[in-house]
Amino acid sequence: MKYPWIGITIIIIWALAAYVIWLRPEANIFVILGTTVAASLVLGVWGFRPPKV
Repeated sequence: MKYPWIGITIIIIWALAAYVIWLRPEANIFVILGTTVAASLVLGVWGFRPPKV
């Protein structure tokens, strides 16, 4: 793992997305979840790849 805080950051992003959806139910859920998935994928690919030797 490149940085140990990547997993915690992904969890925080999902928690904030859930909070926004709970706070504003009229918000477009597909945009919020799409952005959250995209951010999780980018962080996951960037942070969880094996280190170069």
